[in-house]
Amino acid sequence: MALRVPFMSLCRPVTRGANSINSSKSCLPKGFEKRRVEHSALARLRAIRMQGSTSQTEFPNYMDGDMMLKKQAEWQRQFLKDQALVCPEPSSTQQTLRSSFIRKGVGLHSGAPVTVRVRPAFAGEGRYFVLVPEGYIKDEEETFEDDEEIDEEDLEDMRLEFYKMSLLDEEERAAREEELFPGQDLNIDKVTPAESAVKGDKGEVRIPASLDHVVSEPLKLCTKLQAGDVTISTVEHILSALEASGVDNARIEVQEGTELPVLDGSAEGWLGGVTDCGVVPAVCPKGKTRDRLAYKPSEPIVVSSGESFIMLHPEDKPRITYTIDFSAKSSAIGKQSHSWCPLEDKPYAYDIGQARTFTTLEDAEEARKAGLIRGGSPVNALIAGRADFENPPLRYSNEPVRHKMLDLIGDMALLASNGNAGLPIGHVVAFKAGHELHVKFARKVLEACSKDGPVPAVVRKQ
Repeated sequence: MALRVPFMSLCRPVTRGANSINSSKSCLPKGFEKRRVEHSALARLRAIRMQGSTSQTEFPNYMDGDMMLKKQAEWQRQFLKDQALVCPEPSSTQQTLRSSFIRKGVGLHSGAPVTVRVRPAFAGEGRYFVLVPEGYIKDEEETFEDDEEIDEEDLEDMRLEFYKMSLLDEEERAAREEELFPGQDLNIDKVTPAESAVKGDKGEVRIPASLDHVVSEPLKLCTKLQAGDVTISTVEHILSALEASGVDNARIEVQEGTELPVLDGSAEGWLGGVTDCGVVPAVCPKGKTRDRLAYKPSEPIVVSSGESFIMLHPEDKPRITYTIDFSAKSSAIGKQSHSWCPLEDKPYAYDIGQARTFTTLEDAEEARKAGLIRGGSPVNALIAGRADFENPPLRYSNEPVRHKMLDLIGDMALLASNGNAGLPIGHVVAFKAGHELHVKFARKVLEACSKDGPVPAVVRKQ
């Protein structure tokens, strides 16, 4: 049976260019063959989640949600055990993308089509948005859209081929690479960000992803930034993915709209692009790298609004614990909690990044009356009724609270400046918070650390 596998670029090489897709581990591994196996494995996992089955024989009762979740969990555990997927992560030095990637979709609230290209940037530039005119972003290279079909036999053949190549010595592998991909330069490790970082056009308006550029109006269902008369909204998902995957410096070009695309409602689409490209140490125009710094409050911090609050307990490592309570609106969501430490727990891509945005039927109706969520649908959002979810299965048993954590990381990314870390060092505890309280808390952290400044960031041991 044919599979509609998202981001099939994960399984195929393309030539280098503005939309080239290349992947890497954060520690800059040599060779490409393991990365291709990693990505075909990820595509396989996504196919299982989207379709529920690849065949009636392999997955009996494939329409059963519990069976689908069980099979997905089995694949995830096996991938983690075999280290079949290694997503980029933060480093002690600032990083940027190795190349560029493009994503297309519709805005969650506007419903308008939008194209985004994420490009490398120099160390110290941080992450920033630029609105570009129509036609500025061109698909110059071969791309593979989300709806491209690939059958099970093709997928398995690709996996087998790259596993075979991993067993060859360097000379044999080079010969096989040339046979499979004639004329393509697969030695992407030699490309430096200084060669591909974008200086930008004179007169362009940059919107830095920083607290100074958060709009003054209340933040309700998304985070919105502004520079002069130019605004960009729903930035939390892409910033969450970039912050968690160690892309400290990036130029984010937005074409045809002023809202980032919702994609599948999670950070997975952005993570796929980062993993495809890989990350490298970011350098200044003169070629020097910079240390990655983070804020580390020495005293507890608390912000609150009604019964909602966010607090930070001083610790020597970053950690987040989030709790939500939707019991009054939906017993399907109810009260959920989740805790995650980026240094100790499963990588963000597994533990947080796949959690989709969610809503209740009651809240969705109110939002639509207010002219919001015009681009929302069961395809890109988890919808909860009073007692059950309208579009199961869930990707995690507590997917809603994990998505709230995803949002918090994206909003905390606004703490980042000059290419440093956004997530502070310490234990952040949040209860029934939202974007407005997230930003208020981030400002409080900045205020508490204004005297001593940031310290060297702590990262997972490689």
